[in-house]
Amino acid sequence: MNLHLPNNSSALPLSDRAVPVLALTTAVAAALHVDAALLSAPTRGRAEIAFARQVCMYLAHTLLGLSYNEVARAYARDRTTVQHACGLVEDRREESRFDRWLSDFERGFMASTEACHGSAH
Repeated sequence: MNLHLPNNSSALPLSDRAVPVLALTTAVAAALHVDAALLSAPTRGRAEIAFARQVCMYLAHTLLGLSYNEVARAYARDRTTVQHACGLVEDRREESRFDRWLSDFERGFMASTEACHGSAH
């Protein structure tokens, strides 16, 4: 996978956020049956790749709390592309089937993340 996180001057600093972005990208790719490496490719790719990337960007922003600029650096895009992707995914949440799928994905991802890192209690 070629997410632009560590060892790249335009990347996010190596931090606690790099691992969740990689995990999120891998999980979205698996859930949507696409190659995770294609999600940070410089070209848009097929529609299903572009959609999976949009979902990743949306979740990195909403679920992980990354700014548009941080998400843009992680996926080798610009801030306006991330903003557009977030808007598209948010609009798709009007569709009950997609909203249910995404809500289930968010819960599952957060549960697996908490299980991996243990509870703070």
